[in-house]
Amino acid sequence: MQLHQALPILRDIIGDNVQVRRVPSGLTNAVYRLTTPESSWALRINNPQGHRLGINRQRELDILAHVKGQPWAPVVAWASHQLLLTEWHSGADFHPSTADSLETLCALIETIHGLTDAHLLDQPALLVPDQIQLLLAQGGAVDPLFQAQVLAECERYQAPDRLVLCHHDWHAGNLIQQPSQQLVLLDWEYAAPGDARLDLACLLSGFKLSVTQRQQVLERFQLEPDTLLTAQCLADAMSLLWYRVRCPTRPYLAEQHQWRVRWQAHLDTR
Repeated sequence: MQLHQALPILRDIIGDNVQVRRVPSGLTNAVYRLTTPESSWALRINNPQGHRLGINRQRELDILAHVKGQPWAPVVAWASHQLLLTEWHSGADFHPSTADSLETLCALIETIHGLTDAHLLDQPALLVPDQIQLLLAQGGAVDPLFQAQVLAECERYQAPDRLVLCHHDWHAGNLIQQPSQQLVLLDWEYAAPGDARLDLACLLSGFKLSVTQRQQVLERFQLEPDTLLTAQCLADAMSLLWYRVRCPTRPYLAEQHQWRVRWQAHLDTR
């Protein structure tokens, strides 16, 4: 769907006197800021090929409906498989630069993992090994040694007994700190029941936490270092394969080699 097709659909909400500005940060979808005399909105026009990246649009809609009203959830005004219109959440990208701000981030992910609504946890799961298999199946250049090592790790992976609601796309651009200090978590395309350890690994990588910060997370969630390292190994491979599918003109072969160099010592010592 194009912008000129979307605006008439939303006219009853946004009216006719609308200023439109493209937001350059969207890697998958086209995102616009819509400003009216009364309100400001974020309009996302979904990429129709999102399924190739593991996006389940119906799952996202269902999860957003069930977290509605949470202080950290986006306020949705219109949603379909093609469009998502939310309030524009003003604020700054959140960077956990202090121990207190990192604790705030940990408390948020703990809250989301602690949701027990059956409607949330009955959604189709997203397990990182399955996501890796899907991304590999999309074709493109892959270092055979990288692929063999990643698939071996997927074979070794054991899912937890209990899945929790995970966001799976943690980074500063998806977490807005409003002037009131309230955090709002955006971009729920990959949210699904999943493995809390893998979601924490996505958080570590997405926010590029330091060694000291990683230790704080380990202690906060009482995780063994080896457990989190293995989870991060898989999460980093998933992210690398995602970029390979999303940006097919760049094969990411050098990055695949770097992944092997980075993780080989850890994998060999288990």
